[in-house]
Amino acid sequence: MTLPSRSLAVALSLVLAAAAAAEVPKPPENVGRYRQAVNQMRAGNIRVKDDPKNRDTLKIVAQYLAYTICTPPYNGEPTPASDKTPIGVSRTMSEIMADAVSLSDIRSGTTAEPGQEQLEFADEFGKAIAEAVKVVLDNSQKPIERINAVRLMSVIARVPAVSLIDPLVAVVKNPKASDAEKLYAFQGLKNLLEQSPMNDPSRHVFGGVAGNPKLAEIGNALSEYVFQKRAPKDDKERAVIEFVRRDAVAALARFKDGVIRRPNRDLLFRPAWAVARIMEGDPAANPPFTIQEQMEAATGLAGMKIDPDMNPDVAAYSMAKVLVNAARAANLDNERAASTSTLPVVQWKLVAARWSYALSVWRANAKPGPIREVANAGIGLLTVLEKEGAAGRTSAGVQDVTTWATNNPPKALAEARSAALFKDDPQSLLPFPMAAPAPADPKLTTPNVPKADAKGIPLTDPKKGPEPKKTPPKK
Repeated sequence: MTLPSRSLAVALSLVLAAAAAAEVPKPPENVGRYRQAVNQMRAGNIRVKDDPKNRDTLKIVAQYLAYTICTPPYNGEPTPASDKTPIGVSRTMSEIMADAVSLSDIRSGTTAEPGQEQLEFADEFGKAIAEAVKVVLDNSQKPIERINAVRLMSVIARVPAVSLIDPLVAVVKNPKASDAEKLYAFQGLKNLLEQSPMNDPSRHVFGGVAGNPKLAEIGNALSEYVFQKRAPKDDKERAVIEFVRRDAVAALARFKDGVIRRPNRDLLFRPAWAVARIMEGDPAANPPFTIQEQMEAATGLAGMKIDPDMNPDVAAYSMAKVLVNAARAANLDNERAASTSTLPVVQWKLVAARWSYALSVWRANAKPGPIREVANAGIGLLTVLEKEGAAGRTSAGVQDVTTWATNNPPKALAEARSAALFKDDPQSLLPFPMAAPAPADPKLTTPNVPKADAKGIPLTDPKKGPEPKKTPPKK
């Protein structure tokens, strides 16, 4: 059966109309006249809610930033001959992102606490950016355009734009989104989580109380990604997974509270448990966590508020293990760098400085006992890495931490092979059964163990050992 020519023409026109509707609109022109108003709102001189036109202004500027991403040469296509941009004007994606930072940075040029007008602007601008980026993600199939659209949200998330939480979490949870898109979503969530009011660094700049459900939504989305079990086909794919996942771990490590509860004490999410699972190498995740991820998680745990239900001896013991493993990884990294005439894989001075500061915060927040003791030993160990980098001689520091851990194992380990991190959760056991240690350097490989000697005689499996001789029982 064939359609009449008129019906065919109508159907074809509808298909073409749908295809046209699926295109990202062209960016607004002559946006320069709106910039001054945006700058005034950013500085707090104009309040967004005072005039409906202010939101329209933010919408136009946000559309310009987001839709320009989908035009040549920003989207990888050659610049058309009709382009009238003056010669010498930079046309790179970095310029777009720098422009976004300049338009949104409410802390620019001042050390004062942002005012209420500026906080309102940040959220309204974030909302306008989210709406414009949604148009790009709904209509563009080009990876470069989609990735840079999420990147735009991550850049704006350097200010307290609470309205960006939902679209960033949506990217993380979207099974069709690429890991490249999720990488920038992780960075955006990390940018939001690490902001604090100037007068209270222990709180998030948004949400007010620790029981904010938005915090739990972020934590659950990040955890769902981090603790996936994947089977990379080769070392290159494995390295990519580890690289992207590291930013998700970094976001988890930015929570201020070790436990998030409602005012009635109902549990919402445990950031401390999530990072502890990474520190101990939870086998639920694959590939195994790298030492970089474990150090990031340990730094995050030390910076979180200590929940009354957390067992401090278990947390301190886990911290001691990561400290020792990190020192050994630094030694291996230094040996590899020296033998190959390359730089160390990890920026050990920077990592040690951040970690050492976090341990000092952990020590100040803890009662006298294991956390303070391991923090003191850990700071001593990390001071060497902070000053000397991977080449630092950490043997004395390692010995101090090892001695402390040997003399102060969690009480529960005397009766079992694992101990609960939280008193009110018997399932929060550390360490995990059969947890494999993370490789210190992805380039380091373990030599193959020969199965036979030079004469071809099979070697005994050290795991099994020889069978014991059976002797008849005495009468």
